[in-house]
Amino acid sequence: MMLIRVSLVVVVLVCLHSISECSPLVWQLMDMEDTVLEREERSAGSGSGDGSGDYPCGDDEDCGDNFVTTEVRQRHLSPKILSMHVTTTITARYVSTVVVTKIKNRANISLDTDFQFRLSKDAFISDFFMEVDGRIYQAEVKEKEEAQKAYNEARQQGQTAAQVKQRGKDITKFETNINLSPNITATFHLTFQELLRRKNGVFRHKVNLQPKEVVAHLRADVYITEPQGLSFANISWEQDDSLPTDSIEDALTVTRKSATSVHATMVPSSEVQAALSETGLQGDLVITYDVEHDSGAGHIEVVNGYFVHHISPEGLPRTRKNVVFAIDVSGSMSGGGGRFGSKIDQTKLAMSTIIDELRDFDRFNIITFSDSLTHWNPSLEEGTPENKRRAKEFVKRMNAAGGTDIFRALEDSVTKLKESLASFNEGLPMIILLTDGEPTSGITDGTEIVKRTINMINGEMALFSLAFGEGADYKLLEKLSGFNQGLARKIYEDANPSLQLEGFYSEVANPLLYNVKIQYSDGAVEGDTLTDNNFISYFEGTEFVVAGKLKEDFLEAKNEISAVVSGNSYDVQLEWKLHKTLKTTDTGNEPPLLKPHQVDDFAQRLWAYVTVKDLLHKIDIALTNTEKNRLKEKATAIALEYKFVTPLTSLIVIKPDDEKNYDDILSTDIVEEEDEQEDAQAMSLSRHYSQQVVINSQLLSVPVSHPVPVSHLVSSAFQLHYDPQQILVSRRGDSADPQQIQVSRRPVASAYGDPHFVIQLPEENTTVCFEAKGRDGLILNLVTEPEAGLTVNGKLHTFEDSMAVRSYFSVLGFTLGKHRITVTASEIIADIGVTLSWKSESRISFGGFVVTVVPSIRRLIVSSTNDTVLMGVSRHLEHPRAASAHPRKHAGTDHLGLYILDSSGLSDQVDGLIGQFYSPGNAHVELDADINPVASGDAAQGNATMVLDGTKIPMVWHDRNQRRCWSAGSAAVGNLNPEVFKKDDLF
Repeated sequence: MMLIRVSLVVVVLVCLHSISECSPLVWQLMDMEDTVLEREERSAGSGSGDGSGDYPCGDDEDCGDNFVTTEVRQRHLSPKILSMHVTTTITARYVSTVVVTKIKNRANISLDTDFQFRLSKDAFISDFFMEVDGRIYQAEVKEKEEAQKAYNEARQQGQTAAQVKQRGKDITKFETNINLSPNITATFHLTFQELLRRKNGVFRHKVNLQPKEVVAHLRADVYITEPQGLSFANISWEQDDSLPTDSIEDALTVTRKSATSVHATMVPSSEVQAALSETGLQGDLVITYDVEHDSGAGHIEVVNGYFVHHISPEGLPRTRKNVVFAIDVSGSMSGGGGRFGSKIDQTKLAMSTIIDELRDFDRFNIITFSDSLTHWNPSLEEGTPENKRRAKEFVKRMNAAGGTDIFRALEDSVTKLKESLASFNEGLPMIILLTDGEPTSGITDGTEIVKRTINMINGEMALFSLAFGEGADYKLLEKLSGFNQGLARKIYEDANPSLQLEGFYSEVANPLLYNVKIQYSDGAVEGDTLTDNNFISYFEGTEFVVAGKLKEDFLEAKNEISAVVSGNSYDVQLEWKLHKTLKTTDTGNEPPLLKPHQVDDFAQRLWAYVTVKDLLHKIDIALTNTEKNRLKEKATAIALEYKFVTPLTSLIVIKPDDEKNYDDILSTDIVEEEDEQEDAQAMSLSRHYSQQVVINSQLLSVPVSHPVPVSHLVSSAFQLHYDPQQILVSRRGDSADPQQIQVSRRPVASAYGDPHFVIQLPEENTTVCFEAKGRDGLILNLVTEPEAGLTVNGKLHTFEDSMAVRSYFSVLGFTLGKHRITVTASEIIADIGVTLSWKSESRISFGGFVVTVVPSIRRLIVSSTNDTVLMGVSRHLEHPRAASAHPRKHAGTDHLGLYILDSSGLSDQVDGLIGQFYSPGNAHVELDADINPVASGDAAQGNATMVLDGTKIPMVWHDRNQRRCWSAGSAAVGNLNPEVFKKDDLF
């Protein structure tokens, strides 16, 4: 029996005038190899044509793309395609494609014709209706069994019926067989939708157009709208190299409408189509694009109460991976023997390339298994040139023999990884399992293997499975990977297996983050609607998508939703925060987003799509019938609500007997296009700070209280507002209301401005201040704390204006344990390759320190994880108007300020231009007169002397610009001389 690779076949009969004129054919979906079912269901109809057609599917991925074709069975009396219009609309990665095809029977007898197209495995049919002789037949989605029952009853009653159901999970072929009465026109409208996934740094979508004839009115439109901004968009036509391309390229027009939208139109004339081939178009409309990415928490869109969050942080270094390759070398791996060689030979070829691509800091091991195990090395080793050489020699010696003990291979792989993590505990742990068969040795029960593997891995590592050839137990591998944060793939023997293996590895070769968690404002999201928000890994060139429904009371009470994205890179913990405004006016209206040529309610439909896909995946890997039925019930309910054709639902159209009741075409409200507005509100920071702070639209007065524990500050997302007297920290509490926590005293030391140093002496209630002038480019050591592993150096930018010589700190360098942070007024750069923006709320945790950026007030907070050291960096930007009005005075004055907020953790060994004041007994002030200038508030009469490291330095009382201190001015005496603390570089 010849097996036909088909996953979706639809046969439709449209009978006009009276049912007796023709026998009812049906639409019916078939499994990919269910030829028997195909023949049985076709034999129930009129028998006019077999409906099979010839749909070649090559070895490449093109079989998974949208395919549109029309084939006429009776060429001598062929019905004619009058028009075909394909419209693809992409809004924030969500794709909706509408195919409208109008066909007329020009003959005087009834004729059959086939309309066919292909969908990728990720697409859901979401709507179908047909117009026949001016009447509309709207499809209805039903639960599969209910739809089948209605369809069978319609057939028994002689009614025209059409049904669309899905059984296969792979390539979907859709076919309509239409029996047209003489001189009648039928128009079919079909919609399918899917979510684009980012792969290798781009989003890619294809529409394969092959109408099998020249169409007088053929048009394809592509509309792309990405609120995040388009970095590039390329829409092109691809076809067989043997066909001419010049004429079709001239028919394609691509227009960049704005920074966020693109429109492409392809309108090939009949002459252009005929010049390509006798059957017209034979190619692909290929859409490739990417969006603007940032180094922060991503981009959120909220529409009609649903949100979509895209996360793809840029500028991250590739992190280490700890990988064990578990390779099947059982006897069946010697099979294959096609033009590409045996499976074991193809595996050797691919592994040689994969080993070469390992980076020096990756750790790896290779385990081969049959009914026994062989190890390349006792433990994981780094990817040094010598280790790679030895590993490739090991791979060359692999021989295929024996049975297949999958569980033992997994058990040993997990053990090796756990031993490595116990020693190094950094990097992404992962297992790559390759097998071509079923378990035949050791534990052979698939469910037992899955359960034991879940318990062993315990969510601590990712398992990727490769099913080599038709003999592999793919369902078992799907469950193993699905429950263990990985994915399973099929490797086809007849399509260059070694390249498939290398291609798969390239997708997982470069992890950037691991243990990624995404959290939202407390009480914001309806709990059962939030899609997956915890991920073990983030790979280069990919993207996370999280969606959910916001609670109605949250939408009514709050003006914004916050998201916190955290993850690990090496031994570094990173965190970013994002705030999304929900309302822009006092009326509570949401910001306008949807415009013409955008997917209606895309956020809600995207959420539904992702949720149903996830539920279908969980159904496939469910271990019990109870769990499977629970998931089916939930997935079916959502699919019915959103009219998705899934393996659980069907679309059905039944022509009514009385021909009186017809639904109108679904109406679409077109929103007038509005000018896009960007929030141009600039962050400003006054030289003098208010003692009142607005948080969540509430004005709070800030009392002076006890020092805030640093753990409160650094373990949650927060806003920091500073004035010379106090610090306020507001953080996400457990309730929906803002939570005000304790307030810290003013900074104990600061260096800012020209630069002015203000020091609160730790052993007496006295404040001293001084200025430090220095040559341009001079690097000063400000703080050295050897016990904490902390060093802060600053680089001066010095210039002369009309009034004086001025010096500012242009760069600060922090050494935090073994890591280094470079801070400028434009960016924050960590030595691990991570660059933080002053515009994104973010956090890095490493080496016992936490670095947090608070963009709303231009602050960087550096703290120790044991709550003993707390510093701040302020960012001062020159206002362009001031610079324009006073070009000499204000030129080049973007600068930084350094603040010590808590000195309790500084040791006796602390040093540096600022640090020296916190070494016990190193600094004190002796008053020359018995005065109390702080209490009197008047200018002091008399002087004081500061003794610093044994040197006496004259001081005068300073009371100006809200600064009151004993000042040494700019006298570079003793240890106040900047040259004493000069350094050759920042680190």
